[in-house]
Amino acid sequence: MIALMLMLLSHNSYAQVSEVYQVLKVEEYRGKKFTLKAKIYYKNKLENESFAVLSAFPIDSQAKVIGQPIYNDNAGTYYQEGAWSPYELTGKIDKNATYLGVGMTVGGYGSYYVDDFELSIKDGKQVINIPITNAGFENDSLGNWQNSRIPINGKVSVSNEKSHSGSKSLYFDYSQVAASSFGSNQEVGNYVEVNDVELYYEIYGEGDPVILLHGNNSSMARLKYQQEYFKGDYKVIGLDSRGQGKSTSSETRLSYELMADDVSQLIKKLGLEKVNIIGWSDGGNIALILAMEHPEQIKSMAIMGTVLYNDKSSVTAKTNRVIKKQVAAMEKQDISKKDMDYRLKKLLLNEPHIDPNALGNIQAPVLVMAGEHDVVKERHTELIAHKIPKGTLKIFEGASHEAPEEIPELFNQSISNFFKANE
Repeated sequence: MIALMLMLLSHNSYAQVSEVYQVLKVEEYRGKKFTLKAKIYYKNKLENESFAVLSAFPIDSQAKVIGQPIYNDNAGTYYQEGAWSPYELTGKIDKNATYLGVGMTVGGYGSYYVDDFELSIKDGKQVINIPITNAGFENDSLGNWQNSRIPINGKVSVSNEKSHSGSKSLYFDYSQVAASSFGSNQEVGNYVEVNDVELYYEIYGEGDPVILLHGNNSSMARLKYQQEYFKGDYKVIGLDSRGQGKSTSSETRLSYELMADDVSQLIKKLGLEKVNIIGWSDGGNIALILAMEHPEQIKSMAIMGTVLYNDKSSVTAKTNRVIKKQVAAMEKQDISKKDMDYRLKKLLLNEPHIDPNALGNIQAPVLVMAGEHDVVKERHTELIAHKIPKGTLKIFEGASHEAPEEIPELFNQSISNFFKANE
């Protein structure tokens, strides 16, 4: 029963992902700290949308997942190019958990080898090792290992091509998944030179243009549900922001103003007049600045999880703690200050710097959205909607910052109704 129910899991913290996991009984260790370890070898380099992380989730006696799954905060913290990377995940076993699901979560289109899972629990001064069946994948039968949401053309199998120990490992081969996927569509993908970079974009459908702007350290692929929904009635333009996805980067100082100007230049080079914008997280920040500085280019906008500045009034303290922890880990590893992942995290901490009163310059109607449990505080979202002359507030009940993927039907319909009302 447990395996059957777990196959139906949908972990909202990561979208467009698949999981391989094993369920272990941990009832006697409730409230204790655990450590999950494994070795991961990237056949391709770590990229924004192609990653592998360890994951764990508590399960009660009725085989129901309780609480939230946990993952490594940042795949890049453990990643070692061309080598077996030692990943480690720590957490505390839920006080109501009977079982713990442990394994890994994979996103994107790369290929990975995984080997030597270990689970230990700290009980006072004692460290107890919890047996994981076929933890080194020496048995060709995956047996106790379950999997979910393996993509079409994706393969998960035991391989003898590479191993950390023994002669075999678990192999994720997703190299054939991306060829025609949104964000990696070789038939429609193109580049345009703006400022000092090459921006990657894809165009689908006909009609009024809608530009999709993704969040920090991401790509247009995260907005696949919006691309699928709107391409029937609009000309949908997916865009990878500079240094992310397939777009190139430069050493020019990174800012939301620069990325907004990138979008403005793209609009001009594609010969567009007024466009609609759907911006999520950083994409919303960019959209606001674009609408303030180039109001003549914007017909209407829908922004999700957007901030004017980062302080205790706008973003949850937990969010900033996580980002600061990631930055500190990268600095401890002497990651180059030119590294795009590092620069994007610093951008989250230090920008934007938008004066709320400057939103009065926006002429277009704007749907300002957030989740009830967003990392952006509700009062801050209300402030943005209030300061935009034609701003409309929408809070999605029960949703988080990931609403575009958590509740795509309601999210898309809300935007569609808003766009049509303002044609």
